[in-house]
Amino acid sequence: MEDKLRELIGQPNVWLYVTSSNGWFKNVEILDVDSSTVTFRYEYESATENRIWEKTTRLDNIAEVEVRLLTLPKNKQQTENIKNRLSQLLE
Repeated sequence: MEDKLRELIGQPNVWLYVTSSNGWFKNVEILDVDSSTVTFRYEYESATENRIWEKTTRLDNIAEVEVRLLTLPKNKQQTENIKNRLSQLLE
């Protein structure tokens, strides 16, 4: 787990399941990983304010890691436009 978390330092769209919190931290930014801890930053939004938190937890407290690879709109025309732009970039 330590190596995978190190690979994800600074990467977008990372979700961590933290056992002690019994829940997912969405769209975190992993800041540091050492032999026993991981430090990450995340944002919490309520109706009245946005809060940015920084948390350090034990590596063995991280049960799962998910990375969102791609988001596509449900609208077919928007999806086709994205495919066309990607095709042009790859040519």
